[in-house]
Amino acid sequence: MQTTFVLSLLAASASAIVHVPRQGSVNSAVIPQDFGITAGNGKDTIQVGSCVGANQKLIPCDCPPAPNDPNFLGKLSQGLSQGFFPDPSVALPISLEKFNDASDMSVATQKQRGTAMIQVLQSLRGGKGQGCPGVAAPNLVKLQQTGSIGGGSVGNAGK
Repeated sequence: MQTTFVLSLLAASASAIVHVPRQGSVNSAVIPQDFGITAGNGKDTIQVGSCVGANQKLIPCDCPPAPNDPNFLGKLSQGLSQGFFPDPSVALPISLEKFNDASDMSVATQKQRGTAMIQVLQSLRGGKGQGCPGVAAPNLVKLQQTGSIGGGSVGNAGK
């Protein structure tokens, strides 16, 4: 009986050691509700097969994703959880915990949020630089540069 108890205790300890916690998700209240450009904007007006971003720059027509796009949010969560995205050469400037803290709306934290979102956006298709350019999301660029997007629609960010 005592041997069974000891084995059960060892098994429980071993399973606790290898348990990997589930990845957290991002707090949508700190993500701008509008990236400043809608995917498909100005399709074929400057160049066939391309769309138009900020400053009339050409962007892929599927850029940017919607702020609530599950793929974008999942990759943002992944990057914030591991500290980099898409690979260790691209460190993110903020942790998931700090990113999610809606009580911290300091300029420094807002800039870090903007930088993290842009870095993920620019590598959204899995490789460094294989995603949407910054001109596809001018509100994120403004958040990165100033810590605010002004009077734009943001969850709680920038207010």
